[in-house]
Amino acid sequence: MEKNYSESYKYNHSKCLSLNEDITELDCKEIDNTYISGKEIEGIIGGPPCIGFSSVGNRKPDDPRNMLVFFFIKWVEYFKPTFFVMENVKGILTMGKGQVVEKIKEMYNDIGYKCKMQVFLAAEYGVPQLRQRVFFIGTKDSSVQNIKIKKTHRKEAKQKTLFDVDSLPPFLKVKDALSDILDITPFNDNNRSNLIMDYNKPPKTQYQEYLRKNSDKLYEHIAPNHSDLVTERISHIEQGKNHASLPEEYQLKGGYPNIYGRLHLNKPADTITGNCGCVSAPGRFIHPTQNRALSVREAARLQSFPDEYRFFGNMNDKYKQVGNAVPPLMANAIAKAIKAVIK
Repeated sequence: MEKNYSESYKYNHSKCLSLNEDITELDCKEIDNTYISGKEIEGIIGGPPCIGFSSVGNRKPDDPRNMLVFFFIKWVEYFKPTFFVMENVKGILTMGKGQVVEKIKEMYNDIGYKCKMQVFLAAEYGVPQLRQRVFFIGTKDSSVQNIKIKKTHRKEAKQKTLFDVDSLPPFLKVKDALSDILDITPFNDNNRSNLIMDYNKPPKTQYQEYLRKNSDKLYEHIAPNHSDLVTERISHIEQGKNHASLPEEYQLKGGYPNIYGRLHLNKPADTITGNCGCVSAPGRFIHPTQNRALSVREAARLQSFPDEYRFFGNMNDKYKQVGNAVPPLMANAIAKAIKAVIK
């Protein structure tokens, strides 16, 4: 459905086989015979598109995009991996008054898998973002109960006591991700053949050192153009505020209540979504100090993508790829926990 997504995956994971196909039209046996040739499949990992489950959407139970979850389960049933990981948005928890989640668990149980569901907060795994996502993790035996995903960061306590023995560092903040590129003006034309900039400062945090480890240039630091009115409106919004704080002459007559939100340098970002390049989309996507939306690269950093990771397609495609992804550091924490249990 999204060729550009496939191109991005091929580029960044060049050793992988990548099929740009519709899962509803693929035959498991044919895929097995053509590409896998009877090899044992250790894990199946994915995030079936879940727009119908999103709390922002209209949440129609009969949305055909919801059914892709069940095609994912079909693949698990056929290939019988040692484990599976299936990610979804938190909105799935209340879909059909909780019946959708129970149905998914039941279907995994019917094909011989023990399954547990858990909600993870990205900030607890080193991502500078308050993103919550639901993960279904399953194994063919009861070892799933031994999978413990260890948190690496904690919410900063307002007051520390003598008995505060929590040694985990506090959540990373927006400035931890962006301070080294904070004053760099982005490109605003996605049609150039060479969207590359030089860094103008060294990394200032350990997180930035991680992001820049394999990159000596700044790629895809591109952001949309705004009209004079939008730029003027943005200029009146302070860090951590949204359109509700605007002077009366700049107030909006309608729309979602949490739009035109500006990031705060000293707080984690709110959830980065596929619409993170649009200041009038629900969320907090205005740059903390410049009067514009986040660039693709800034959004990618808030998702924990290393700077070497590239995205293909037009600007809208790139924002969607960044915002729809599982943050790599959160994925890594889950993978390490599974690896420790699956021998």
